Amino acid sequence: MKCLMEAWNRTERSLYHWLFKQTHNQHEAEDIMQEVFLKAMSHSERFCTLNDGKSWLFKVAKNHLIDTLRRRIELADIDELASSYNGSESNPTTVPVVQLQKCLPRVLSQLDHQDRDIIESCDLNGMLQSEYAQKQQVSLPAVKSRLRRARMELKQRLVHECKVTQDQIGVCCFRSLELSTG
Repeated sequence: MKCLMEAWNRTERSLYHWLFKQTHNQHEAEDIMQEVFLKAMSHSERFCTLNDGKSWLFKVAKNHLIDTLRRRIELADIDELASSYNGSESNPTTVPVVQLQKCLPRVLSQLDHQDRDIIESCDLNGMLQSEYAQKQQVSLPAVKSRLRRARMELKQRLVHECKVTQDQIGVCCFRSLELSTG
C-alpha cells in the first residue's frame, strides 16, 4: 500500500493535467482520476510488484478516458452529433462520422471472415480480447496479433475504398461513399 501511495503522490498532478488537457473538463478529469485511484487501490498488493507504477496509472487513465468517450459516442444522437459538427441540421450526411457509417459496413464485408469476426467481436461489440481468445481456443498473444493485423487491413481498405486520411488527432476527412464509387 505504501508503494501505491508514493506512486500516486508522485503521479497525481501530472496525471490530472494530462486528463484535463484531454477532456477540457475539470469534473470529468476528476471523475476519471477517482476511477483510476479506486482501480489502483483494488490492485494495491500487485501494484508494488510493478516496475513502473506511473506508466500503469497513465495506462489505466487512458483506458478509462477511452471508455468514457466510447460511452459518450454510443449515447449521442447522430443528429445532435451532426449539428454540433457543422453548426446546422440541414445536411447531416456531410458529417464525416455519418459518411464513415455508410462506408465502414461495406469495407468490413470485404474483409476475410477471421478479420471481420475479430474486429466485430472485440472492437465493435466490446468483447474482451481474453474472452475472444477463450472462445476461439487460441492464446491471448495470438488474438492480439490477429486483431492488430485485422485493424491494419481495415485501415488500408478504408484509406483505399473511402479515401480516409488522418491528421495528428485521428481521422480528419474522406470522400463520401457516393463520390468514391463513381
